[in-house]
Amino acid sequence: KLSSAEYSEMCNHFTIVQSYRETWETIDDKRSKIVIAGSGMVTGGRVLTYLQQLIDEPSTTVLLVGYQAEGTRGRQLQDGVHEIRFFGKYYPVNATIISIESLSAHADQNDLLNWMQNIKNIPESVYLIHGEPTALDSFRVKIEATYGWRVHIPKLAEVEKVII
Repeated sequence: KLSSAEYSEMCNHFTIVQSYRETWETIDDKRSKIVIAGSGMVTGGRVLTYLQQLIDEPSTTVLLVGYQAEGTRGRQLQDGVHEIRFFGKYYPVNATIISIESLSAHADQNDLLNWMQNIKNIPESVYLIHGEPTALDSFRVKIEATYGWRVHIPKLAEVEKVII
């Protein structure tokens, strides 16, 4: 933990950008900078504006933190695309792309299985709705084998009738 003095001193070294105008001021400032822009997997928000303006610069480094799902711009960058689309236009990727997957906020299968062992009221069904198809199916098999629970991976727009 930082002391109040350390926190105050640290705040002298960064700027919190809160408006679109300030985003452009940051982009237009030619000094070196580190921009921390939160948008899960580069799917939207002001991070797109930063990248639109800076992705073609060889001096730019994009650090992707956490898991990048298939079909997202984050995964495209991670996989080494040579151009990427923002706002209806393609931009060359001349930036260096680096990934740190170990900082993901998501629990992995073992974490979730361990968490499930503490569930007292056994669920009638478990629905897996978030993840890539192979990982979901692997997790389904593990849950069924470990706990004997019924697990279902719904398809898009699938509706299950519930009788009360």
